[in-house]
Amino acid sequence: MKATSKIIVKLCLSVALLAVAVPAGAVQINFTGGTVVLADSSTGTTNNSLNFSNVAYYDEGGFRLRFIDQSATSFSSYIGDYYNASNDVIHGHWATGDYGTLTKILVTKLDGSAFDLNYFVLTSNTEVGGSLATGNEQAYIHASTDGVSSNYFETLPAENWGFPATQVFLGSQFDDIKAFWFTSGPRVDCFGMDNFYIDEEA
Repeated sequence: MKATSKIIVKLCLSVALLAVAVPAGAVQINFTGGTVVLADSSTGTTNNSLNFSNVAYYDEGGFRLRFIDQSATSFSSYIGDYYNASNDVIHGHWATGDYGTLTKILVTKLDGSAFDLNYFVLTSNTEVGGSLATGNEQAYIHASTDGVSSNYFETLPAENWGFPATQVFLGSQFDDIKAFWFTSGPRVDCFGMDNFYIDEEA
């Protein structure tokens, strides 16, 4: 076989393997390379180095994550390398804590269509700023089939500040939804997340 033919065969095999490894339509939001829009309407791009504060919303992979913050304080909402680990994340400070005024984190698809949220990585869910969780934390994830009302919610596990982090796997209640969001009950301050895995094959 000629060298050129061997190269073509190898390329075809590589493409086929990639097609198997990456499910069609699957999306991973890792908070790197997307567009950050700040409360003053200025924009930036995450790159595993910069850290943006006072974020209004963030777009990546056809999805938008919006911070709902009644006072738009700079310490409430961050996107970027918040933990100085060369790893972009989302991080916020709830109104129920001592540092921010955040009341909701909302995620929707830009085209308004439905999707499945399979799992995500929880990096912080603690009532003690920058420290260990106590186990008393009450933060929730909600699923919405119409993008407006909550059809289901569950309590998230407590999580120490920063890395290492915990994967949170979700059930069928988060299939075929048009939005999901996070809220806080009493005794939560720092809240952070990393990768969202969406429309993965079962």
